[in-house]
Amino acid sequence: MDKFNSREDLIAALTEDVTPVKPVRPVQGAGLIIAASVAASIACIVIFGFWQGMINGEASPFFWISNGLLALVGASSTTALVASAMPRVGAQSSHHKWSLAMLSILPVAALIAFISFEAGHDHGAGMSDGSLLYWHCAAYGLAASGLVAITAIAFLRRGAPVSLTRASWLIGLTSGSLGALAYNITCPIDSLMHVGVWHVFPVFAAGIFWRYAAPPLIRW
Repeated sequence: MDKFNSREDLIAALTEDVTPVKPVRPVQGAGLIIAASVAASIACIVIFGFWQGMINGEASPFFWISNGLLALVGASSTTALVASAMPRVGAQSSHHKWSLAMLSILPVAALIAFISFEAGHDHGAGMSDGSLLYWHCAAYGLAASGLVAITAIAFLRRGAPVSLTRASWLIGLTSGSLGALAYNITCPIDSLMHVGVWHVFPVFAAGIFWRYAAPPLIRW
């Protein structure tokens, strides 16, 4: 302060090299994540082919319920993620937690169906079609989620998330759910045992992975 004649001179010196930057807007982040999800879906369709059962009535109710819940988790997590890029004080949205809790019903239902089948009560849960062997559906869903995760990380690096832990969880939930959804539209296996295990596995796997992998990537 002694080097400056007045407070105005000090402020002028501090702001001399400051340049305006483009503000970070949540709608831009949401648009980027949606675009990445669409790109992942197109890539999956090109590689694996579109499952026609979606449009000719072959898809089971489990297919629509599982993908509807994945879309709900993806939408709520995306909303919370893009909002976390801007530092603020106040209540944080918990919608993604409720939607994730709803999605968790599927693996629990699959487990109950498995126990029922082992007890000799087959309720058409898809135990005899080898649906539990198709673990590669989870692997492809995780691979598709990578594009969404990279996009989300790039957006958060432009912002200033206050809680790196929360932002990292949201990266995992957003990318895992949207990546799984991108691949699931190509998968013809729609039994409860299959969709309840392998189609939702990427959400939880991506959430845990990015919880620990993302903080160094989004930290300033």
